[in-house]
Amino acid sequence: MAQFIEPGSVVGIIGGGVLGYRLALAARRLGMHTVVLAGQGDVALQAADMSLAGEINNEENLKRLASLATVITYADETIDGTLLSRVARPEQLPSGTDILAVTQDRYLEKVYLDDLNMNILPYAQVVTPNDIAKAVETVGFPALLKPIQKGVGVDQQLRLTQPQDVARAAQLLQQRPYIVEAWLDQPEEFSVLVAKVDDQVTVLPVVQNFFDQHQLTASLVPPACDDAVQEEIQRVAGVLAKKMAYNGVFGVELFLTKNRTLYVKRLYPGPQLFGDVLEHTTGYSPYELHLRALLGWPLPTPVVTRPGALLPLRLGDRTAAMTQVQIKPEWQFHFFPEGAPLIGEIAVFGELAELNSSINATEHFHIGTGN
Repeated sequence: MAQFIEPGSVVGIIGGGVLGYRLALAARRLGMHTVVLAGQGDVALQAADMSLAGEINNEENLKRLASLATVITYADETIDGTLLSRVARPEQLPSGTDILAVTQDRYLEKVYLDDLNMNILPYAQVVTPNDIAKAVETVGFPALLKPIQKGVGVDQQLRLTQPQDVARAAQLLQQRPYIVEAWLDQPEEFSVLVAKVDDQVTVLPVVQNFFDQHQLTASLVPPACDDAVQEEIQRVAGVLAKKMAYNGVFGVELFLTKNRTLYVKRLYPGPQLFGDVLEHTTGYSPYELHLRALLGWPLPTPVVTRPGALLPLRLGDRTAAMTQVQIKPEWQFHFFPEGAPLIGEIAVFGELAELNSSINATEHFHIGTGN
């Protein structure tokens, strides 16, 4: 149960990057002090009142953070949940660690969703090279072979479209467990964040996401889909929230096929990059909502007050972004300190047709799908 925690207390944040950085800034706005454990030189350390530079799965580092923090959250899902539970007191971990066991392992995540009768893509576990052919018999072509462990790069994934690919995959298979999952050709992608404090569940507005080479290029609110799809996405998120032993914000990603079938893609603990668009379109920051849940504060119910899109900025976008800063006074720009995996974000407002026209006119940024 989340206990009420007053301003002036210390929020411990495990993990860095943009998520850790944004969580630290949000905690400061709520009047909290922060201690951040992240890798040497991580951008999140710059936003901390107290910084601990080091390995997040080092027991001594975690003990040090636990000795300083009133409440602890994690901005990196690779944290060892068993180790964290051992070094921190239960009251310091209102989110618990159960969600990590699910989200770190692709197979366990599939089993978890399957047990809750979620609609998911066909899948099968692979341990030996001989298992690949058996898995494809179950899943069918095309399929994607990928390591069970999350966080392994996309270069370790292999698309299977014909029997020859199965033979090649068997030769390349490394000594780690894999999963074979059915492949969808250019589905639409949606996500939703849920904020939860014990039995209080707040499902946030649905976001539509666009990717290029597995990297998020734009998030759109409201999504370009009918109300029935949005209602079903929010219903699915609400079911997951009620079944999950977790306090805080978590994310759900989904596929929508051309025949309008929804599949749950994956779960995330904590706020996610795609949720940043909600701060601009609803007025509520998912990072603040996450902290409110951990601190035992009541949750508002965000609604969309103006449509818009968010464009994450990477190093290759810098020149184009600098041009837009000088000619687009109505766009909102947020730049991160040097060392962040993103250089910043742009928020653009308007209905979909207006957004497409304005963004595409840059001849650099686009709302659309890639491979």
